[in-house]
This record gives sequence, C-alpha cells and structure tokens, in this order.
Amino acid sequence: MKKFFIFLGLLLIIASGVYLYANYLTRSRSDRFQQLQSQARQDVTNARYPEAKRALTDSLDFVVKQAPIEKRIRQISSFQLGLNFLRVQNYSDAITTFQKVASYRNGYQVLADRSNDNIKQANVAIDKQKAAAAAAEQAQKDAAAAVSSAAASSEAAAKAAAANIWTRQYTDPASIPTVVVDQARKNLQEAGADMTGMSDENIRKLIVAAAGKHENIVTYVKENQDKKK
Repeated sequence: MKKFFIFLGLLLIIASGVYLYANYLTRSRSDRFQQLQSQARQDVTNARYPEAKRALTDSLDFVVKQAPIEKRIRQISSFQLGLNFLRVQNYSDAITTFQKVASYRNGYQVLADRSNDNIKQANVAIDKQKAAAAAAEQAQKDAAAAVSSAAASSEAAAKAAAANIWTRQYTDPASIPTVVVDQARKNLQEAGADMTGMSDENIRKLIVAAAGKHENIVTYVKENQDKKK
C-alpha cells in the first residue's frame, strides 16, 4: 500500500511538472505573438511597411487562426502598391487600389485614413491630368496638320511630325494611365492589328517602344507584325 502511495505521489509530481511547463510555453508563445503584433502596429504608424509585414509574418508561427493576420499583410501590400502608382502619377489605378485598402474590415485604420487622403490627392491630380490630356489632343491635331504640310518633304520629317504625343511623353510603362492604354487598344483594334494575347502591360510596353522609334503605336505595331509575316 505504501508503494502505491509513493507511485501515486510521483505521478502527481510529474503531471504537475508537465502542466506547468506546457502553461509556460503557452504564455511564452502568447507573449511573443502580442509583442510582434504591437511591433507591427508601431511600424505601420511610422510608415515602416516592410518591417510591419515582416513582424506580421513572424507572428504567424504563434497563432492558429492566421487569416486575420494574412489579411493585414495584404492590406499593407496593397497600400504600398497604391503609393507606387502615386509615385509614377498613375492616379486612376492609385484610386482603385486605395479604395481597396480602405475597404478592409478589421485592418489597420491608419492605412484606411491615409488611403482616403491619397484618394483626394489623386482626384485633384486627375483634374490636372485631364487638362493636360486636352492640350495633348490639340497638339495631336496640330501634328496631323503638320504631316499634311510636310508630305512633300522627306519621309523622316513626316514621321517625326506624325509621332503621337501620347506616346512621346511616356518612358516608364508603369506611369501610363489606364485611360491611355484603353485608347491605344481601341486604336489598334480599329486599325485591324492582331490583338491576340495583348494584355494592358504589353500595350504599355509597346507605347514606350513606339516612343523610342518616334512613331505612334498603330504604325509601330503594324510594321512589326508585317515583318513577322
């Protein structure tokens, strides 16, 4: 009987030790998770977005329900994309991206607030961009008139006068607004160009390539397609 009580006592001691150690590990993991979450919030507040995403990613190892954290990582990534669109003055895509950031539920409110401010900034810039587009359209008409008057001169001079100002002003594909890409696609379709597999990104690259040749995009694409035949 005495041996039984000794065995029972040892069993209780071992069980208590296991429980205390498991509880310690749980508290330790919880503390580390909270520390990383706090660090991520501070990084977002201070606009240190790569650091914030890194802290959130590290915190995934300490939690079972990972979806809310992954959602916040995506929110930060979307906000960074919106900032990049702003940087290259692609305001239409910037607005769409910031609207997505602001719509995240249970995301970072500070990112939603910053997104709304950036949307206002982008709308102001779009108004200026529309005025510039109107000026560009007039310049394009003037260029067309110059082509007619230069027809009797060299072919090179005619091509230079015919160069589309929409194409000439872009050297970075990311800076080309969606409205310009849509118009270029429409012009190519009306000209009978082969549009198979032609993405928006491909059209942006073609606009920049055409600029390097001092040609409008329709002339550039048709010349290259004719060479492939």
